[in-house]
Amino acid sequence: MQAATLAFHRREAARPLVPLEFLRQQSHFLRKRWWALQGGVLLLLWWVLQSAGTTGEAQRAMGTLAPLFVVLVLPELWKNRANGALEVECTAYYSLRQVYAARLVLFGLADLALLTGFFSVALLTGRATWEGLILHFLLPFLVTGCICLRTLSCRRMGAVYAALPLSLVWTAVWVCILLNDPVYQLISRPVWLGMLVLAAVYFCYAIGKLQTHCETLWEGTTSWL
Repeated sequence: MQAATLAFHRREAARPLVPLEFLRQQSHFLRKRWWALQGGVLLLLWWVLQSAGTTGEAQRAMGTLAPLFVVLVLPELWKNRANGALEVECTAYYSLRQVYAARLVLFGLADLALLTGFFSVALLTGRATWEGLILHFLLPFLVTGCICLRTLSCRRMGAVYAALPLSLVWTAVWVCILLNDPVYQLISRPVWLGMLVLAAVYFCYAIGKLQTHCETLWEGTTSWL
């Protein structure tokens, strides 16, 4: 077994993949239907923007669908845990950290393209402003991403399934804030921006945490949350 492992690593090291080729290969393992569903969420959101009365009402409505846009990424990120394939992936030549990084990059590129198109149309048609898009879509988007990434970084196998109910709870809290106009008006712009910065910082931290510990997620039962 040791000789076979050594021969395998020597053979793979003799013809390393460039990053773009590695991403291309990993893209074949992703089911593209989740990108199509994310596009459907944005189409639904566009319909909400068109149906809402004022621009302010339309922008507030965006926060209700932003968490769903993020949650649709989860099935592809956690399918190795759901299928019990983490230990198998850890024996491959490319590390689990590289595999997770490739998945995150691919979904990030796809989401960037989708959101760029949606933001451009919303801004050009006057149905949203930059401030509205950042505060009412990007903020709940980042918070939901933090929830999903941190549950994915938990060692307990069942913890990944907590991402959906936690995201639903966060969505309910966010909707209550948006619908309660007195509370909404009390929140000043610096507070909104502070929440956005904190969410962005923790989002980056959650990605780093996932990358650091992804190769030991299947070992043990202690939670890191």
